[in-house]
Amino acid sequence: MTRGYLQILGVLAAAIIILTLLITTTPPAVSEGRFLVIPFGWLRLLAGFLVAVSAVSSSAYLYGRVKRPARAGQYALTAGTHLFIWSCILLTFYPVFFLLGVSFNRNDSITSPLPREGNALVRSGVLPNPADLSTVQYHKVLSETHILWYQWIIIALLAVAVLGLMTAAWAKRSGADPYRLERLQRLLGWTVFLACAALIVSITPGQFFSYNEAGERVPGSSERMIILYIRNTLLVSGTTGLFAVLISTTAGYAFARMRFEGRYQTLLTFVFVQMFPSFMTLVAIFYLMSYLDLINTFTGLILAYSGGAIAFASWIFKGYLESISPSLEEAAMVDGATRWGAFFRIILPISIPMLLFIFLLQFIGTYSEFILANTLLVGQEHWTVGIGLRNFTSGRFNTQWGALAASAVLGSLPILLIFYTFQDALTGQYQAGGVKG
Repeated sequence: MTRGYLQILGVLAAAIIILTLLITTTPPAVSEGRFLVIPFGWLRLLAGFLVAVSAVSSSAYLYGRVKRPARAGQYALTAGTHLFIWSCILLTFYPVFFLLGVSFNRNDSITSPLPREGNALVRSGVLPNPADLSTVQYHKVLSETHILWYQWIIIALLAVAVLGLMTAAWAKRSGADPYRLERLQRLLGWTVFLACAALIVSITPGQFFSYNEAGERVPGSSERMIILYIRNTLLVSGTTGLFAVLISTTAGYAFARMRFEGRYQTLLTFVFVQMFPSFMTLVAIFYLMSYLDLINTFTGLILAYSGGAIAFASWIFKGYLESISPSLEEAAMVDGATRWGAFFRIILPISIPMLLFIFLLQFIGTYSEFILANTLLVGQEHWTVGIGLRNFTSGRFNTQWGALAASAVLGSLPILLIFYTFQDALTGQYQAGGVKG
C-alpha cells in the first residue's frame, strides 16, 4: 500500500515538473496589431491540459489498484472525465468573469489600449488589468439614487434576516434541533418576503434626481436609474408569479380531477398554443392594451405576462395533481368537506412546493423579458431591467460598456439569489409535474 501511494506522489511530482517547464520555457509574446501572439502557445496549452488529465487519471488508477483493484480502470476514467467537465464548466464562467472585470474598469470602452507590461493574459485582454480596477462605474450608475431613512431600516432588517437564514441552515447541518430551526427559518423567510415587498413598494421615481448648476433638483438620467428598473422588474415579475399561481391552481385542479365536456380538446389547445413563439402575439396584445388604455402601465404588462402563463402552468399543476391519490380528497369529503373545502384544506397545503415552483418559473421567465416590455412600456419611470440595459447601447456615439456591465451585475443579483435559494424547488418539482402514477 505504501508503494502505491509513493507511485501516486511520483506521478503528481512528474506532472508538476512538466507543467513548470512548459510555463517557464514559453517564448515571449509578440504584438501583432491588437493581438498578442505566443508562438505555438496553443500547442503548449493543449500539452499542459493532456499532462494534467493524464496525471489525474494515473493517480486515480494507482489509488484504485490500492483500494479496489477490480475497479482501478473505472477510477481512472471517472477522474479524467471529471477534470475535463470541470474545465468546461470553468470556461463557461469566463463571460461572467469578463463582465465583472468590465464593470470594475475605470473606462467605459472595451477597446482602450492594452497594457504593454505584465502577465501575457493581462496584456492580451483575456484578464482585466489590475491597475484599472475601480468602483467608479458603480458610483456612476448609483450616483442619482437617494435611499430614504426608513428604507435603510428595511434594508438592515432584510440583511439580518438573510444572515439568520444562512446561520440556521449551517446550524441544521451541524446537528442542532431541526424543529426549532425550521420554525426560525419559517419566521425569517416571512421576514425576508415582507421586507422585500415593503422595499419594492416604497421605492418611487422621485428618489432618482440630481442638482444642476443653479442648485435646482432635476430628474435623474435614464443611465442612473438601475435601482428603479430593478424595482419595476421585481414588482412586475412578482405579481405575474402570483397571478400564475392563482390561475394554474384552479385550472389544473379542474383538468386533473373533473371530467367535463371539452376537457380533452382544451388540453390539446393548451399544447397547440405553446407551439407558437410569444412575439407572434405582439400586434394583438398591443392593440388590446391600447384599446383598454393600458399602454405604459404595469397592469397591462402584468396581464399580458399572466395570460401567457395559463397554459403551461396549468399543464404542470395538472401533472402534479395526477401523481397524488384522489383518496385524500375523497376521505375529506366523506368527513363532510365540500369539493372546495378539500381543495383548500388538503390539496393546497401539500402542493406548496409545486406552487412555489410555478411562481419561481414565471418569475424567472419574465424577469429578463424584453420584447413585450419594450412594446408596452414607453416612459422610463416604468422601464424594466432589460429596457434599462438597452438604453446604454443606444447612445449617439458609443456604448457605455463599463456602466452597462455594472448595471447588468446589479440587475442580476436578485434573480441569482432567488434562483440559487430555491433551486431544489425548481429541479425537483419539474420532475414531479412531468410524470404521473
